[in-house]
Formats: sequence, C-alpha cells, structure tokens
Amino acid sequence: MAIFQFLLDLIFPKFCLGCQKEGVWLCRSCQREILLVKTQVCPECGRVSEYGEYCSKDRFIKPKGTKSKKARALAGIITAAYYEEGPVKELIHNFKYNHILELKDILGGLMAKTLKDNLDIANGILITAVPLHFLRRAQRGYNQSELLAEYVADKMNERQPKAGQPRVEKNFKIIKKIRRTKPQIKFSGKKRRENLKNSFKISRRTRFSVFGRKLKLGLRYPFVEQDLSCVSLKGKTIVLVDDVTTTGTTLNECAKVLREAGAKRVWGLVVAKG
Repeated sequence: MAIFQFLLDLIFPKFCLGCQKEGVWLCRSCQREILLVKTQVCPECGRVSEYGEYCSKDRFIKPKGTKSKKARALAGIITAAYYEEGPVKELIHNFKYNHILELKDILGGLMAKTLKDNLDIANGILITAVPLHFLRRAQRGYNQSELLAEYVADKMNERQPKAGQPRVEKNFKIIKKIRRTKPQIKFSGKKRRENLKNSFKISRRTRFSVFGRKLKLGLRYPFVEQDLSCVSLKGKTIVLVDDVTTTGTTLNECAKVLREAGAKRVWGLVVAKG
C-alpha cells in the first residue's frame, strides 16, 4: 500500500491548495490560515445566537399563500469556518468537484470539533447528510456531504462515551432526493425555495406479501405493498450535514420531511456559509 501511494504521488504529485508547496494538499502554515467560527450566529439575520439557532425574530416564517406564521423545521445551522478566509473556499471546491477525497479528513475534522463545542450530545444524536439525486450522484461518483457526515460521526465516536451516554448514530439512507433540480447557485431568495419544493422525502423500503400458494400457469401473484420506514426518527435529535450553505434553503427543506417523520429537532452542520 505504501509503495502504491509512493508511485501515485510520483505520477500525480500533491500541491498545497493554499500556497502550492509540493507534498501535501494543505501544509501546516496554510492550515493555520483557516479561521474557525468562534461565535455562532442566527442563519437569517446574523445576530449572535447560541449554537447558530434561529433567533426569536427569524424562528417563524410566513409560508406563501398563508396569513399565519409557522415555525421553521430547522432549529439552526452550526458553521465550522469562514468561507472567504484562508484556503477554505479552495478546499471545498476541490473536494466537491475535483475528486480530492482526502480533504474530507481536514474539512470533517473542522466540523467534528465545531459540533463538539456547540451541541450537547449527552442525550444522543443521529448524523445524516443532505442527499444527492441518484443521477447527480452517479455523475459525480460520490456524495460529498455523506463523506463528511460519516467522518464526523466516526470522529465523535472515537472516544468511549461516558457511562449512560449513547454513541452517536449515523444513517445515510433516511432521506432521499426525488427530483433532479437545477443547481441552487443559479437562483436566489424565493426562487431557491421554489426550485427545491417537494424535492426530498423519507426513504422507505418496500415489502411484498403474497396470498395463496396454489398457482397456475399464467396466474399472476396477488401482491400487497407496504412501505416501511428505514429507521424510526421519533423523538430523535438529528444533525444534517452539508458542505456549504448560502440561504439555508436546502437544509430547511430536508428538515421539513425529517420533522414530519417524527424527529424532535434538526440542526444543520456545514463547513462554511458561502
């Protein structure tokens, strides 16, 4: 394995994404340039807010076509680093679009540290990821958010939990994207919400029941189809991982279906806000 890695580095040498120094994707000097978010803020107005929770003013929204306000499904968004500071923007871009999957260790490490510092996990959490449409995933070859989520969950479970404290759960089959939408970067504001409307749903596996055992040639099996939820979400606190958020629309749309399925609270966790 070491020889293979040596040959790989020889043919495809690594260059620091911050300063172009050869040998690593991010040198120690450039790592120190990453500016971590020390104080979380309301995702909507930017006011200081514990854990990145939506403030009292922005916790409620008025859905289109209604007169009354409704509480957001998403509790808040926890952000690990500043997008425009240091090499964060370059790291995310190369991880997401240039297939440099080793960067998940760096980005996931930032997220795990931030999550530990900002969310009480004593009562247990379940970590999942914003899904890609299956065609988009096939085109890219992986879901960058899922890779980050898995790293964060594993990192959180490295240390043995305290007595009575449950381990952090992970499940990436809870939610799926059922509509292939245009990239969110092409839209702003209300257009983003319209683009993602009804795009996500809880994943379900199907079970078929067969009635009767006496079959004759040409006789079709009588089936009854049942939808079975892949996991019980009732009462769970869920951490929903994505690489970057801009307006929080994607996280909020995913949170809606998770809450409808019984989740108690849903938090967003991202590398940065772009």
